[in-house]
Amino acid sequence: HGQAPITPWKQEMEFYNADMLYERVKSDARYKARCQEVEQFNQEHRWRKRGISVVPLCYGHSYIYAAGSGALVNIHSSDGSVTVYHGGCEIGQGIHVKVAQVVAMTLGCQVDSVKVGETNTDIIPNMRFTGGSITSEICCEAARRACLELNATLEPHRQFLRKKKKAALEEKKSKGEYILPDERDTEPSWTEVVTAANALLGHQEKLSATGIFSPTSNRYTTDVEGNPNGKPFHGDYFTYGAACSEVEVDILTGEIQTLRSDILFDVGKSINAGIDIGQIEGAFAWGIGYYLFEEPLMDSKGVDRTQGVWEYKPPMASEMPRELSVELVRDNPGPAPVGVLGSKAVAEPPFMLAYSIVGAVKKAIAAARKDAGASTVFDLPMPVTIDAIQRACAVTPSQMKC
Repeated sequence: HGQAPITPWKQEMEFYNADMLYERVKSDARYKARCQEVEQFNQEHRWRKRGISVVPLCYGHSYIYAAGSGALVNIHSSDGSVTVYHGGCEIGQGIHVKVAQVVAMTLGCQVDSVKVGETNTDIIPNMRFTGGSITSEICCEAARRACLELNATLEPHRQFLRKKKKAALEEKKSKGEYILPDERDTEPSWTEVVTAANALLGHQEKLSATGIFSPTSNRYTTDVEGNPNGKPFHGDYFTYGAACSEVEVDILTGEIQTLRSDILFDVGKSINAGIDIGQIEGAFAWGIGYYLFEEPLMDSKGVDRTQGVWEYKPPMASEMPRELSVELVRDNPGPAPVGVLGSKAVAEPPFMLAYSIVGAVKKAIAAARKDAGASTVFDLPMPVTIDAIQRACAVTPSQMKC
């Protein structure tokens, strides 16, 4: 009825669009037509079966884990370069790139001018841990707030230079002198502004600022007296997505091949679409390992017998979908009202979309069991390993008779 869904703990799922993503990924992936193709394939093949499945995703994010992390932004007036330190650790999630982009965009300089320094607790005290999918967001906003302070310092100098350039332009016009193309632009360059703000024999501004982002929108934040001052919920907002996957299962061995996976995810107004798509692909690969391959095994003495990849099976290139399509929602009505700069977190949530592969495997097993005369209702362990799939297919020697 036009109202957002409510979680079991009574939190409204604001800006909900999982249902739209679910229907769109089905349409984009030709789900209905491919269901018929899978059914036809299964009728024609006894020892190889296919399945196709679609799953939606609603994932809650909480700022609390990284809230309070800070950033230090230093502008070097000699060449206009910028150095930024922040409270997150770069572990392959692209946090340095995102922070540099936000700093460049906020200050108005080129991203090539921004250097991100190494993570250092001597420089950024009171760091929180990097995790929970939202550290990039926290550090980007902390850096942005530091840049806003620097912008306020630079603005009088920018205005003076702009006024000075306009006056010089008007004087040339009045004299009828030739005006060079670059003289027509009265907007001062980044280097001109910072040089005017802090010069060896001129004005001396403080071109260094810190920023902290510590939102008070969940149940963990308090005032100085320890009283809760946020909403009575663990999470701050939700991200949504959907995925469709098709698999082919070797009924005799239990081996599977993911033929195709289509993923549609909402990250709001992405700060860096390339990084976000890479994070979705990585999380999906992680989920494939978690749901289908990576099984810790202990012997009767409690000794781990899956030490090393001879026994412990992380997913390799051969376990990835033959076709993998990842798309970010591009027609949102506007930036996400929650999140930093209209963006939403990524990283961990797409992990769960790999369950679309498990759903497809279950359907393939059900088709094999139907041919074997077994019940299509069955149990599967987690992870759904190759041997578990083979056992679930209900293959018996009597079925091998010519």
